[in-house]
Amino acid sequence: MQTLGKTHRSGNFWYLLAGLLLILLALPFMSVLPSIGHYSVILIFNLSMLVSVWSMLASRRIFRIGMLLVVAILVITAIKVFDDHQILEPLRFLLVLIFDILSCLIAARNVFVWHQADLNSLVGAFCVYLLLGLIWAIMYQLLYLFGWAVFSGSLAEGGQPQFPTLTYFSFVTLTGLGYGDIVPVGALVRTFAYLEAVIGQFYLAVMVASLVGNYSSRRTGG
Repeated sequence: MQTLGKTHRSGNFWYLLAGLLLILLALPFMSVLPSIGHYSVILIFNLSMLVSVWSMLASRRIFRIGMLLVVAILVITAIKVFDDHQILEPLRFLLVLIFDILSCLIAARNVFVWHQADLNSLVGAFCVYLLLGLIWAIMYQLLYLFGWAVFSGSLAEGGQPQFPTLTYFSFVTLTGLGYGDIVPVGALVRTFAYLEAVIGQFYLAVMVASLVGNYSSRRTGG
């Protein structure tokens, strides 16, 4: 894999963290703003992904793939403003899912494969956790769009879950809070929910063990 230099081998996950925080801060406004405001938040969402892509600079090939995905998502978003075709929304979420999985794999490789014990690695570990929540939220959204998932409880207006609501549900499940205000209905979506809960707890255990192991290794000079 071609790199831009030894010092940038692991990427700079501060860009990814900034993009993820912008996304999470913008999401609550998607369900409360009118049409123009809604698309403005989507634009912020896409621009946040554009910020995130700079964390992929460790590899020119992956950086190009990330840029292509962001451009494709921006184009689909622009088309949706004038022609809200039914297939565009699932396609957009599918591309975002691919982008988030790619970002998650890059950050996870730095934390758990290269075992870098520095601040950038810690930021990368936090980014992986945030990306896991977003990835599951997107999968819930895709399941809902294709009619394979139903949710009951406190949802958006009209009883139809919007992406910000599913993001909230995803992180509540990932962290094991389990408030119970939103309940998945159906075997498939329930399977996704408990797998997310298991992965969320397992990730925290592995991350803590890995960081403690790296710290101990540095202290002993091993």
